[in-house]
Amino acid sequence: MSERFAGKVAVVTGAASGFGLAAATRLAAEGASVVLVDRAADALQEAAASIHGALPVVADVSLEADVESYVAAALSAHGRIDLFFNNAGIEGRMAPMTELSADDFDRVWAVNARGVFLGLRAVLRMMKQQKSGAIVNTASMAGIRGSATFSPYVASKHAVVGLTRCAALEGAPFGIRVNAVAPGHIDTRMARALTAQINPEDPDGVYQRIAASVPLGGRYGTAAEVAGLVLWLLSDDAAYISGATQLIDGALNA
Repeated sequence: MSERFAGKVAVVTGAASGFGLAAATRLAAEGASVVLVDRAADALQEAAASIHGALPVVADVSLEADVESYVAAALSAHGRIDLFFNNAGIEGRMAPMTELSADDFDRVWAVNARGVFLGLRAVLRMMKQQKSGAIVNTASMAGIRGSATFSPYVASKHAVVGLTRCAALEGAPFGIRVNAVAPGHIDTRMARALTAQINPEDPDGVYQRIAASVPLGGRYGTAAEVAGLVLWLLSDDAAYISGATQLIDGALNA
């Protein structure tokens, strides 16, 4: 495995599972010092134990004080942040808009949009001082299209795309790149939870139908495949890419 991130410090939110854990594992394997952030304390400790030298920080990304705490922990331990995978997110409840409560909307928005904003704000402040850095936000194909019965999530991921573009423009004069990944159907806990919401009596049948709809291979993607794209966007190989939202969906939205 290459050492393309040797000497770099990476912060990953939503790091206890899914995309976050896959990316953090790869970053550490390629030389980065990794700070893992998640609000699931037990799962986070397990993740940290699996990654040599990883620093776990329990935090809720929707809370200003917690965001400042994970940035402070990274700076205290390593003195800088070079790479930021701003990834934490939740799926929320699926239902027609007319049947959702304001709390249903606010819960998803707090993590997926407010959390991304707070992370960007805190990390950009620090990266502007060092005049360098690379950030990847987790959007979704839901950030570029609509979906009936999924409005809070869709709205939040559209917000991530907008925040990515704004942050890219603000960061560019300081040598900071900001991009987003937009995964399609990826085999994670969240994807399985959604199939159970769609049809609690036959989630496996829903899973198989969704997999068959994907043009490339008729399958769900993997967290490792998303992590590969994230690491490329964080690397110097993507040095002229900023403000982009990159689909990884097996041609589903083509």
